[in-house]
Amino acid sequence: MDFLKSLGGVARVGTLRREGYSERAVRSLAAAGAVQPRKGVWALPGADAEFLQAIVDDSLVTCASSASRYGLWLKDKPGCLHLASKHRRGGHSPRHGRLRFEPHQRLPIASLEDTVMHGLTCLNEVDAVALAQSAMQQHGVTRAILEAELTAKYYGTARKRLAKADGLSESVPEVSARLLFESAGFQFRRQVQIPGVGRVDILIEDWLIVEVNGFQFHSSRAAWRKDMTRSNTAQTQGYAVLSYAPEQIWNSPDVVLQEIRAVLEHGRPRG
Repeated sequence: MDFLKSLGGVARVGTLRREGYSERAVRSLAAAGAVQPRKGVWALPGADAEFLQAIVDDSLVTCASSASRYGLWLKDKPGCLHLASKHRRGGHSPRHGRLRFEPHQRLPIASLEDTVMHGLTCLNEVDAVALAQSAMQQHGVTRAILEAELTAKYYGTARKRLAKADGLSESVPEVSARLLFESAGFQFRRQVQIPGVGRVDILIEDWLIVEVNGFQFHSSRAAWRKDMTRSNTAQTQGYAVLSYAPEQIWNSPDVVLQEIRAVLEHGRPRG
């Protein structure tokens, strides 16, 4: 029972037997309240719903659905379950096909590499770039491994998204801002070190600083004071400064772009 719970409350009989549990021990799960949603599968009440659906479907959780399992960056939680399988039975969607790497040893989860590649071909650009960047930055997935699997012509969009996962943006909001500003045609650099000010998120035309700060950034009064000092120092040196919360980038992009253009039209302030 404890082992089954460690697997999310659901497992194939083969998994239990490989761990050394006898056929008699497996059958005894029924007396403890476990059920068989299909032959060869045991599940406890309250089993992980995604794992249960994946195992019953002979599939693996992948893409946006497995991203959170690996702690990868995503702007939004997926609205539906992403599965990968070698078969095409049933009407589940979205369903991903090709699996290139060995999945998790015990859990019905696609490999980290497959998770990223499915995300690059399936998700919106922000989530695709963020997912790939966090996999490389936090888990050591190499760009070379991903590129080697994306050589076919129809992976053109996926390759472009992977190229944008360059390691400079440090969060989903920063990825979102970068893609938004690129689409607007702004000339900018990211993670720029300015003497006396420190590192800034984005520097447009070498004089307009744009910071994308979530609530956590100012979760203490000390952090708030530090940010105010940075902003004041930057302005005394002739930089203009704009700061945005993530939800402004996501929910009001037109307003953000309008404000930035207005500042650029006024020109660089005097330091």
